[in-house]
Amino acid sequence: MKKFAQIINSKIHWIFEADGKPEFAPDIVIIDITDKPEVQEGWGYNNETGEFTAPVIPEPTPIETPPTVEEMQAQTLLNTEYLVSRSELLGGM
Repeated sequence: MKKFAQIINSKIHWIFEADGKPEFAPDIVIIDITDKPEVQEGWGYNNETGEFTAPVIPEPTPIETPPTVEEMQAQTLLNTEYLVSRSELLGGM
């Protein structure tokens, strides 16, 4: 049994096994990948060189941890004290 890959837009769309290369419409690209067991769906394919490339998966963006309840309470207290002091300063003029 041989292993084949269907190529769409320079990417492996589908990998399947068959006894021989099936005949599809002329615009459907089928490549024999029997000797390339590492190749997987989603990999890129260069039609000019016949080379396959694994997709580059970007590093995930770190998610900032939300503040704790205590941190939010402390920030609220600071904001309140700031506003009270501003009010006292402006009220004294």
